Amino acid sequence: MKGFASVFFCLLCFGGSAQDLAISALTVPSSLRENAGSVVRSYDMRYEVLSDNQATVYVRKVVTLLNRDHDDENQLVVYYDNDSKITRFAATLYDALGAKVRTAKKSEIEDYMAISGGQFYTDSRVQVTTLSHPTYPYTIEFEYEKKLSNFGIVEFPRWLPMYYGQSVEAASFVAVVPKNNKLLYRSNELPAPTVTDESGKMSYSWRVENLPARKPEALAPPITQTMPYLHTGLERFNVGKYQGSLNSWQDFGAFMNQLLAGRNALPADLKRLVAETTADLTTDREKIAALYRLLQGRTRYVGVQLGIGGWQPFSAEYVEENRYGDCKALSNYLGAMLSEVGIPSYPVLIDWNDRQFYPVEEDFTTSAFNHMILYVPSEDMYLECTSSTSPPGYLGDGKQDRNVLWVTPEGGSLQRTPALVPAENGHVRSVALELAPNGDAEFRMRAAYYGVPHEDFRELLHHEQNPTKQLEILQDWADLPDVTGSGYRLECDPDEPVARLDYTTRLTGYARTLGERSFVPLNKYFNYDEVPDKLSARQFPIVRNEARFYVDSVYLKVPSELEVESLGDPVITYEHAAGEYRSEVKTEPGQLVWIRTLKLLPVQLPATDYEAFRQFFVDVAKADRRQVVLRKKRT
Repeated sequence: MKGFASVFFCLLCFGGSAQDLAISALTVPSSLRENAGSVVRSYDMRYEVLSDNQATVYVRKVVTLLNRDHDDENQLVVYYDNDSKITRFAATLYDALGAKVRTAKKSEIEDYMAISGGQFYTDSRVQVTTLSHPTYPYTIEFEYEKKLSNFGIVEFPRWLPMYYGQSVEAASFVAVVPKNNKLLYRSNELPAPTVTDESGKMSYSWRVENLPARKPEALAPPITQTMPYLHTGLERFNVGKYQGSLNSWQDFGAFMNQLLAGRNALPADLKRLVAETTADLTTDREKIAALYRLLQGRTRYVGVQLGIGGWQPFSAEYVEENRYGDCKALSNYLGAMLSEVGIPSYPVLIDWNDRQFYPVEEDFTTSAFNHMILYVPSEDMYLECTSSTSPPGYLGDGKQDRNVLWVTPEGGSLQRTPALVPAENGHVRSVALELAPNGDAEFRMRAAYYGVPHEDFRELLHHEQNPTKQLEILQDWADLPDVTGSGYRLECDPDEPVARLDYTTRLTGYARTLGERSFVPLNKYFNYDEVPDKLSARQFPIVRNEARFYVDSVYLKVPSELEVESLGDPVITYEHAAGEYRSEVKTEPGQLVWIRTLKLLPVQLPATDYEAFRQFFVDVAKADRRQVVLRKKRT
């Protein structure tokens, strides 16, 4: 410590006269450097609601980058659109001593359209600037202000004062709201707010200090449940002629109904086509399937989100005329066609992500959704209207087992999508191996993939028609051992979430031969190897959402010159809350048969269960790599 202090003193003496000790990297306490790639020196956010449809957001953040692990912290990114205006945008770089190096020039600030995947046009834009420095540590000060109006008012702030590998010296969030309105909030690991009367408005403030960095862990809950986090909303807001409220889920659904009203009228030609398409069908399920196919063949997904279009769907007439739409427009379009044949449906707001950033809860109303689908109550069926290839009624990955908002005529109703069922998501695969005395093998595979595992195959067939390139992709995915075989066939069922794959090839060196013995892997290419990382200590609970059921059978034809010397344990079983494993190997005339089943179950377990949880997957991986030993027959 004495040496560090001496260096610190010399740097202060000779480093120049413009140092700011408050942000000098050398003043960061050692307790905040541990496990940290960056340190938030200060992070102040102020959200002031001026009226039911106007607000301002001001942010000032000072962060010290200790090493290249947090290089993304040197970038300021601010989104805006026609309903929000950036009134201040500044970034300043300081060296290790806190001496100012430079401020971002106007020429270094990029401004471009914020187009995400599948979007065609949007009025959402982004300003970005990046300040880099050749040596660490260095400090960046960011400052920006936005004025929000109309739909911009619905950008209710979320405050996450730290990320993994980042510590915090001090951070604060202040919300100022008129007395005739009310701030709604949900927090995690934050103290209760200090509430004061500020010039006739209510002020809510949160503050945190001296938070040490935390290491990320795989299979942890969302960061909004493992870190200090604040999610806000307003009891009442106004968007043009639309009055909204987050006081309840029913109220928020009623607001969405206003945006949807009057947008489902079908053009006369489309009405006739709907009637012709369903004329000979007798059941609702048949009609739903037929109109879903009509949607898929007649339209495509394109995100066109201008002004209110980020919230309000384009009309059914617009989609029919242009033959495209975003998730809201296509859901509205199909809902209008179903209504034409007397089948009611509800638009559904959902957060489409494998791991939700902020899981929606019953007791806190929020607009934390990013997608719209359709629900048909008479058939208890969800319809994904943006897919050109999915079978009718297949919800798809990243949308199961989560709270969603049905937008019913009576308002919003929070419901939950079906959970994944292992038996409906997995594969049944059979491999026939004919082993040659030199260790080569003829390989024949037939496999059927169900539910989530089948989705990649369906997308592959849709986007790549060249069989040679398909083979290359499948080998890259580890679904095939090579690309030189024959008998290749990949097809997807048009009406069910099923893909079927057949393949034949010759594999050189399948078995390893040493003298008179051959060491033969039973499952060389398809063993399960997703083993969680080994940790010295676990701090977060374990959350694993995967539900699968895999069945693999291997029929190994043994050359007549060889005999079995060692099979190992004939039956291996493992059980844990996360799954069940069973494999069996047995001899039959001229061949060995290995059959394995692996069931994986969703779990939420305490951190103390991590070692046993991990050991289950270690055991499964080891059992899947088993070998048998053959040797030349004794005479």
